[in-house]
Order: sequence, then structure tokens, then C-alpha cells
Amino acid sequence: MLNSVMYKGKEFIVEKDGKPAVKVSSAIPQRDPKEIKKILKDVRRVFAKSAKRKYWSVIDTPAWKKKESRYLKRLSEGIID
Repeated sequence: MLNSVMYKGKEFIVEKDGKPAVKVSSAIPQRDPKEIKKILKDVRRVFAKSAKRKYWSVIDTPAWKKKESRYLKRLSEGIID
């Protein structure tokens, strides 16, 4: 149950004597894929000014670009590979 809350953003209601008693939800807000893309874009922009290499990091390689959309989707769902 805790993994579902932490990694998938689900919420659960725990009942006592058939009545709702406690709500279990994540204390960490889930990030929107658009917000994650904006953060990555900002990071690339900052480091691109100081680095004149073909690829300044793993996130600029063609292999990463192919997997980026899937990675961002899974990251927003709280699933880390």
C-alpha cells in the first residue's frame, strides 16, 4: 500500500468499524511532466553556455532523447527505473 502511495500517487482511506478514520496520501507532491521538461531545459541551457562539447552530459545523447518521453512519463508517475 505504501509503495502505491509513494510511487503511483494513490490515496487510501482506512476505516475503523466501517467508518473512515484515516486518509493515507503522499507527503511528496507529484511533478507534472511539463514541469520536469522545463527543469531539464533550464539545466541544459545553463550548462550549454559553459560546455562546448558535442554532448555535455548523458541527457543530450541521442540514446537519451529516444527514451526521454518514456522516462518523463514514468518519473511523473513516481516510477524510477
